[in-house]
Amino acid sequence: MSADQIRPDDAWPLPPAWMWACQECARRYRTMKDTMAAVHESRLTGEPHVDHDPFDSVVSSQIALAEHMAADHPDQLPEWDADCPTCASHRRAVAKAAGDDDVRAATTRRFAGEHRARHVVVPRSIVGLY
Repeated sequence: MSADQIRPDDAWPLPPAWMWACQECARRYRTMKDTMAAVHESRLTGEPHVDHDPFDSVVSSQIALAEHMAADHPDQLPEWDADCPTCASHRRAVAKAAGDDDVRAATTRRFAGEHRARHVVVPRSIVGLY
């Protein structure tokens, strides 16, 4: 692989058509991409050794999109990725919480859904981080 080629795990996936039918998905996706572009531009033109995203806006915008997708489009989310260790961890946690009806179990299921949602819009190299 040459230096100008992107590793497959770093490639940004093309969002599925169903996302564009939802105005909130489209808005949050645009916000995520615009935020990434602004932070990237700041890194290119700003001072070195400075945190150009001090409020973690890039990650926050990814989480906001994933939260919406998991809450409003759970049937559209992909199945667990057998090659993703984070999927395996979430899957075990969901199985352990099965049958529980408390806040902790609901949060476990929500986080798992958000992780699966990130597989739709974030590169594999990033989605596996949480």
